[in-house]
Amino acid sequence: MTPTILPDRTVPPHVQDNASMLLAALRIAQAVRQLTDRGLSVVSASLQHTERPTIRIRTSPRCQRLIASGDAVYYSFGHDTYFGHYRQGQFQLEGCRIVWTEFGH
Repeated sequence: MTPTILPDRTVPPHVQDNASMLLAALRIAQAVRQLTDRGLSVVSASLQHTERPTIRIRTSPRCQRLIASGDAVYYSFGHDTYFGHYRQGQFQLEGCRIVWTEFGH
């Protein structure tokens, strides 16, 4: 039988929330460091979902190599009124979701 872990009721909710936010920020920092080492440019980062923060990167030929190697996937396709056809790619790194958008495909 697997033991159940209950939330620690002695820790105030704001402390739990802030700890979650801090952990997500540290994951983003680690991921940005690795993306820099891989030659990828970070455009933005979102802590909206602390369990899996999202980092947006600039599209580059390295993104297509990640797709070709199977290390990333396209997950969304569509058509924008101003920019035309687009597709979005993603992969995981340090517990973060790394995404980019390609236009004209």
